[in-house]
Amino acid sequence: MIALNTIVADVEGAIASGDPAKRMGMLRQMTGLFTEQAARLNEAQIGAFDEVIIRLSRDIETKARAELSATLADIPNAPRRVVRDLAFDPSVAVAGPVLERSERLEDDDLVQIASRGDQCHLRAISRRRVLAEVVTDVIVTRGDDQVVRDVAGNRGARFSQGGFQILATRARDDAELNRVLTARVDVPEAQMAQLVAIAATRARASLAGEFGESAAGQATLAIATGLTRPPPDLTPAEVAVAQRARSGLDETAVQTWLTTGEVTCALVALARVAGVPTGMAVNAYEAASADPLLFLVRSVRFGWKTLKLFLTSRTGRPPSTEDLQSAFQAFQDLSVVTAQRVVRFTAAREKIEQPGAA
Repeated sequence: MIALNTIVADVEGAIASGDPAKRMGMLRQMTGLFTEQAARLNEAQIGAFDEVIIRLSRDIETKARAELSATLADIPNAPRRVVRDLAFDPSVAVAGPVLERSERLEDDDLVQIASRGDQCHLRAISRRRVLAEVVTDVIVTRGDDQVVRDVAGNRGARFSQGGFQILATRARDDAELNRVLTARVDVPEAQMAQLVAIAATRARASLAGEFGESAAGQATLAIATGLTRPPPDLTPAEVAVAQRARSGLDETAVQTWLTTGEVTCALVALARVAGVPTGMAVNAYEAASADPLLFLVRSVRFGWKTLKLFLTSRTGRPPSTEDLQSAFQAFQDLSVVTAQRVVRFTAAREKIEQPGAA
């Protein structure tokens, strides 16, 4: 048991003296004593330290308060009033460590700070291990692009329906935010559809010079285009692919079929590797836009060479250098995770919407 009353006189003397060095020395002494004893202290004892440290830590230079914040940020039972006082400091050098890491701050504190703090304060909050919806609602509304990307990429952050809607809206003008959001597993279906449509628009813009535009506003990336067309006879190709699958079905096999002109076998194999209906791959290949093929090829981690072979086979000749550069850039910009989520989403939609589906 510690008896703080034995050093209260020293604390009062340090404050009354007006000597910054004496005050700092006493603050470091008290902070050190607390950190050494923290694991064994009860709340009453912590409260005693709270009273002393908060008096010593006010009206001192920013560097010293920043040092105190860094020391207390990772202590689970740090003095509450001291932590809160540091968190509300206008200097992010002081507030940042406790805003980002301290468990002693309440959601109400974080909401207040996020509502009036600058972008540096918001960025620190956005990196917390856990964030409640009431906090992220403020961050996605007030944060700049980088803050919003940070909080969207935080797996411990939870978002309300309204928060996800704000994020999806902001993703229209932020490709990186779109990529971050599509990698999350908790995005509601309505917002995921918006993100898919945004990704489709960007892909179409990149490939428009060679491949034309898909219908505007098509939320499922036109992968299911042409469902009403009668499918070609796929039986011979399906048999050939099934036979090849016994010894392993990989990208090399798909490329071989493409270079030998057996495009249907390549499409059947692509669908099989992607885990989607064969008709979906065929329709993607025959769509007016090439972005459905882009998403399918990227979703199975096939390389640029495979996509290029598919694009060449569509027209019977290699695309122009300019068109190839545009297509390559679109391929580079599209992440595998985004492509996989889009393909899964579209396959589910196709299954529901296809005529005759249960």
